[in-house]
Amino acid sequence: MTKTVMVVDDDIPNLTVMGLLLKKLGYVAVTHNNGWNAIAAIKEEMPDLVLLDLMMTPIDGWQFLDEIKKEGIIGLPVMLFTAKYIRDEEIEPYKNEITLILQKPVSFKELEATLGEFFSSRS
Repeated sequence: MTKTVMVVDDDIPNLTVMGLLLKKLGYVAVTHNNGWNAIAAIKEEMPDLVLLDLMMTPIDGWQFLDEIKKEGIIGLPVMLFTAKYIRDEEIEPYKNEITLILQKPVSFKELEATLGEFFSSRS
């Protein structure tokens, strides 16, 4: 069964490239440039994984995580996909929601290996 990966990032060129890379890797790519729209889409159909940028508007990645918790969305695997250096104290409140941190920029091979390991560990 093909896995669905949602990318949430307000950088349109980055979102476009990630969508293409995910499709090339055989995933169904769902992209959103707005955290609110992504949350609404998750309520309709939960993806198998969310790649979440932290530095975005109108809500940032931390606010996105707070909102999905408030909405009662449970069991959604989220992988941070960011160029931001993350301090331990920033991630601590979200350690149960975040499965991994993928630092931007990410190579095709790194994305392939990371997603492959993630999905094979959940089978």
